[in-house]
Amino acid sequence: MTDATSPLKTDSRRIVAWALFLPVLCAWPFLSAMPLFTLVGGGLSLLDFSLNAVMLLSGFWPLLVLYGASRVRRAEDAGRLRGTGSARGLRLGAYATLWTGLYLIIAFARG
Repeated sequence: MTDATSPLKTDSRRIVAWALFLPVLCAWPFLSAMPLFTLVGGGLSLLDFSLNAVMLLSGFWPLLVLYGASRVRRAEDAGRLRGTGSARGLRLGAYATLWTGLYLIIAFARG
């Protein structure tokens, strides 16, 4: 068995990725609400308003609503056995990490 196809190597990469993404995924819902509070606070320039609106619309809560809507729409497929979703979770973790990094840059640069 070569190193490229070794299940141990694949599993260890997946474990490291989850170890990096899990803390971000835990904080992401809370950070995704911050642009809403900033928008409600008022007194923003057009640029600040636009940046916070884009971050709000691309954060956790709109994605949760879209995911819920897609699950309701595909309710007839619920009986089928699915995979573990690990690849989907890692993609979501990567997105959440990028979103969080971008939000922190915007928050500290504008703040």
